[in-house]
Amino acid sequence: MLTCMDEDDASRAHTAVLDTGHPGWEEVRAVHAELLELAERVPDPELRERLRAASRRLAAAGTVPSRQAHRPSLSPRELDVLAQVALGCTNAEAAGRLGLLPETVKSYLRSAMRKLDSHTRTEAVATARRKGLLP
Repeated sequence: MLTCMDEDDASRAHTAVLDTGHPGWEEVRAVHAELLELAERVPDPELRERLRAASRRLAAAGTVPSRQAHRPSLSPRELDVLAQVALGCTNAEAAGRLGLLPETVKSYLRSAMRKLDSHTRTEAVATARRKGLLP
């Protein structure tokens, strides 16, 4: 049975590569998801926004600038949920990590899928990566 990757799992994953062919992209994805998760726990709004901005920069680092031109606008929580889904989390696992109810995660995921014109979780993650929203 597949489970949601933690940071150690992600650092051991060697199969995923960045578009440019650099190995270790799963570690970057895990760090991105962790930044988003930590941002939501920070009570200071300025620091929270700085963490979100850092995660956006990290997500955009591996994309070609032309891919960023037509980026849909996803809410921070939609990105949080997509980042967890990208790590292989179920709705329940993502909910536990983000302090949400599974139904809320499902709602955010459904909204993100609609904005990304995707029909499945996997397609939403792939589209978000192509658009530079996720690493």
